[in-house]
Amino acid sequence: MIARHRIVKTAAALFLAAGLAAARGAAPAGPGGDAAAPQKKASKKLPDEKDPKAQYERGVVALRYGLTDEAIRYGERAVELDASLFDGWNLLGSAYYAKSEFARSAEAYEKAAALRPAEAGIQKGLGLAYLELGEFEKAEAALKKAIAAEDDSESAFQLGKLCYNAKRFDEALAYALSAIRKDGRSARAYNLKGVTLNQLGRYPEAAGSFQAGLVLAPDDVGLSINLGIAYLNSGEPAKAKAVFEAVLPKIDEDRLRGQVEDYIKSIKDRFVPGPRV
Repeated sequence: MIARHRIVKTAAALFLAAGLAAARGAAPAGPGGDAAAPQKKASKKLPDEKDPKAQYERGVVALRYGLTDEAIRYGERAVELDASLFDGWNLLGSAYYAKSEFARSAEAYEKAAALRPAEAGIQKGLGLAYLELGEFEKAEAALKKAIAAEDDSESAFQLGKLCYNAKRFDEALAYALSAIRKDGRSARAYNLKGVTLNQLGRYPEAAGSFQAGLVLAPDDVGLSINLGIAYLNSGEPAKAKAVFEAVLPKIDEDRLRGQVEDYIKSIKDRFVPGPRV
């Protein structure tokens, strides 16, 4: 029999991490929520260089076009002119996040949260910045506030990922299910559900979740490898072998390719089909 637990406990976690690594890319466009919507100008017209809202609106346009340094310059000018401008701090949180300057992003979001603590988008942006900084307790608190204000898929997914990494698998599963309820098109939420079920020993359910994820993202290498692992743990080595052999040509990273090749070899060495009637 194949040594299931040794395979799954390492590989599933590995491919969860690999599958989630790109998750951060969706956030910089505006994790704070309202930064992309320019506000109405003040009734009393000020010269743009003296008008914090005008500076903010220019920053929003710059961020929208990927000009993060320019967006930061406008955002900094906006809050310099009006330190109580919520939108300015929100803009800076988004722009610094886009530049991977997470400490500055968190600082800006903290200032925005002090002005509007119940704003779901700000708490989500703050939680994502804390995650990048490795401040997991703060991240969890902020993301829970975001969910309390607006139960969105992204916050639930990130909380599930956090709980998974902390080996709090029952909580991770609950958040993964919540993320799927909010966004049934999220392949990574199905991946999170699958690896969590896998850790809970619910292998056939894990395989079903990975299959659902592959319907949405058929070329996802991590989902395919995790499906193969789930089949191994379910006692279906022939299915596992077929999945591994199909995904092998798609793997670019040498280390992962070697790992999957080892799985295939292990199946060939240890699995001997019984006599057919």
